[in-house]
Amino acid sequence: MNEREFQEAVSSTIREILETMGIRDAKIDVYAGSGDREPVMFSVTVDRSDSKVLIGQRGVGLFSFQHLIQTIVRRKYREHADFGIDVNRYWKEKKRHLRHDAEDAAHEAVATGRPIQMRPMSSYERKVVHAVLSASERVETGSVGKGEDRRVVVKPKAVFS
Repeated sequence: MNEREFQEAVSSTIREILETMGIRDAKIDVYAGSGDREPVMFSVTVDRSDSKVLIGQRGVGLFSFQHLIQTIVRRKYREHADFGIDVNRYWKEKKRHLRHDAEDAAHEAVATGRPIQMRPMSSYERKVVHAVLSASERVETGSVGKGEDRRVVVKPKAVFS
């Protein structure tokens, strides 16, 4: 299956599941991720009340929706390509906020000379924060806690010297 056929297969699977859920008139766009690390993304635009159902609290519904679509596509088409789903630009906005929060934590860690613990985050959110700060010459990151209480710790590099 070529890339265009794969994108059409994913789009039709998304549309089929949305229609089964009673969500009609969804707009589905496909765009390439930024760089090698980000997969192809399927952007779904739906009515605001429908987006609440799909996104859920703190993106939990969206994680589940994406997992469901990935499972169906992989079983139905035997394709294992990585892809993501964003509803009403939720992940795009979430990444923007996470970048801002990560930079704020880095500035605070450097200014105070102490490690800063960020709020509890999902594995995806922690991955974004680690990636944002990975190139920093001033701070290092790690994670502490378990389960839903797991959080990123941002430490000034001077602490490790």
